[in-house]
Amino acid sequence: IRAVFFLSLVPFIIAKVQVIQVDASGTILGLPGQLYYAPFDPVLTVQPSGSAKDEGFNAATSIRSQYSPITKAFLEAQLTSYESLDDVWNKRFLHSGSLFISYDGQLTGFLEDAAEEWLQSTNVSHIYLSSNIRLPTFTKPLVSQVKTGPPAGPYFTLKSSPSSLTIHNAYRLRKDEYASFLFGAIPNPLGGWIATNITLDDSHVQYIPIPSRIFLYSKALPLSGTRFALKDIFDVQGLPTGAGSLAYARVYPAPSTTAPSIQRLLNLGATRVGKTRTSQFAHGSQPWEYEDIPYSWNPRADGHLTASASSSGSACAIAGYDWLEFTVGSDTRGSVRKPAAFVGAYGMRPTHGSLDLSGVVPLSEEMDTAGYFARDPRLFSALGTRWYESSPVRIKRQAIRFPKKLFYPTEHFPVANPAAQALYDNFVVALEKHFKITKTPLNFTSELVNHLPSGNFNEFQLASNTLAEYRSWVSVGRPLIEEHKRRFNENPTFDPRPRKMFELGASHTEEDFTAAVRIRQTFRDSVASDLMKADIKSCSEALFMYDAGTGGQPSYRVEEYNLMEGAAQALLTGPVGGGEAKPSDFFTYLGSMAGLPEITIPIGQVKYFSQISMDWEMLPVAVQLVAHRGCDDMLLSLVEKLAVKGVLSATKTGKYTF
Repeated sequence: IRAVFFLSLVPFIIAKVQVIQVDASGTILGLPGQLYYAPFDPVLTVQPSGSAKDEGFNAATSIRSQYSPITKAFLEAQLTSYESLDDVWNKRFLHSGSLFISYDGQLTGFLEDAAEEWLQSTNVSHIYLSSNIRLPTFTKPLVSQVKTGPPAGPYFTLKSSPSSLTIHNAYRLRKDEYASFLFGAIPNPLGGWIATNITLDDSHVQYIPIPSRIFLYSKALPLSGTRFALKDIFDVQGLPTGAGSLAYARVYPAPSTTAPSIQRLLNLGATRVGKTRTSQFAHGSQPWEYEDIPYSWNPRADGHLTASASSSGSACAIAGYDWLEFTVGSDTRGSVRKPAAFVGAYGMRPTHGSLDLSGVVPLSEEMDTAGYFARDPRLFSALGTRWYESSPVRIKRQAIRFPKKLFYPTEHFPVANPAAQALYDNFVVALEKHFKITKTPLNFTSELVNHLPSGNFNEFQLASNTLAEYRSWVSVGRPLIEEHKRRFNENPTFDPRPRKMFELGASHTEEDFTAAVRIRQTFRDSVASDLMKADIKSCSEALFMYDAGTGGQPSYRVEEYNLMEGAAQALLTGPVGGGEAKPSDFFTYLGSMAGLPEITIPIGQVKYFSQISMDWEMLPVAVQLVAHRGCDDMLLSLVEKLAVKGVLSATKTGKYTF
């Protein structure tokens, strides 16, 4: 069959399915107005009664029934549900296509008279009934029997011999217009996954194969029907892990197992569709520092905004594509929280230690967490509750109310843009109105310094840097360089930021690292007992809010653009140009070094005049909420209840957040 496929490089049309091109693992097909992908490996091979009359590729729809008689109402309801639930199947699969109807009940099933009449009125060219369904009397459309049809959903069939049809999954191809993905992924029939790299022209823009939700929903698991993409630092069986580095992907073979944290999502019913781009080794790099693999495009506003830190590929994907329900990132020192704020998405950094992070390229095991992005607040809440359900650090005692205090840092607010500040003010009012969470103004920096070594934030920041630099060098950089030199007789090349981080990491001693660990442990314990305290009724005595963005000002992916009037360069792990850091600009360090759970909540959007588009654009605004260690469930519950109250809503994809 494959030899025949590779002769089919010139488009031709048979039964309204156009063969566009063939790649290493499947065939790109076209129905009017839409592109699809059919893997070489079939899900089923059938021998219809009589000869297989369909030539070439044909679109097919499969319906399964547990009850007999099979009624017209049932068949119509199934197709209506397919159309409403799925973005892969559409009515084009019926027009001149095939229809498989299978009966999963006992004994022999049959079609009611009205169903037979309805089938004759359709534009279906061929009907295949499972062998336990009584053949109808009509002869048009053609009717054949097969032992059984495939699971419910859309497919493509191909005549593989005079008496056989192969049935192939139908994946819809979706354009990765924001360059969020490294590659797509489809299941390998032998186990694991196969990476796809589907391009159709010289632009090299990828198309990602998307599975039908109809089959996904049949799993009846908590996350059934959801699709996700994940950052390229998580191992997946059969897919290369590159961590944003061509050298890393070249040296290490594709893993034979999937990271336990990702396997848990699969076990919950979620379906992975590919891997997203990341800065090298998850170091906090600015967009203009990406060299091996280009930076993704933030869909919001004028299209030239930054998406901030290393999980930016996952953030751009959730902000850009309605065919994804969530994306996975990692957060060490802000790499979920900041991108979520910059693209206007819900983002989660869980309590440190919530998930087993084996099979994940480490940055700093003392601060690393697996987090995620979502657009819908209810899904965001449900996903976190399920994913972290078995967390060994989760406080399982259910909170009976929300915290009474909202720490409001007066040295941080108001933000630069008055319109953005109005959104923060409204959010504070909503917390008080609905849940009696009362604004508690304070100079948070003054409170924080009591928990820092020698009361010095810069010393504290250097300890955090040491944790990341030393760990990344010892666990990733040094072994990669040694193996690359052994295999290729030359040093690997790195992007500027990890190159500098590895140099610093190599200069640290084990004693330096041990001292930094002690600083973190002391800080974590002090914060838990005296600042972000536990509460038996609300889990956390208080919430802490701040802005992880740029105060309602645009920040750009091109360094020079940030010099334009009204723009502000996004901060990652240090101040622009070096010098002493201002604690109120780096409140992300609180969650990172104290191991606290933190969520990003999009609360609105504000106008700004873009010097690039020369038009008024809308910039997302988000708020951060931090709680006591282990109070993840309380934060997730708050998001859900704010959505129920109408305070929060789902964000959109594309240019506008709301």
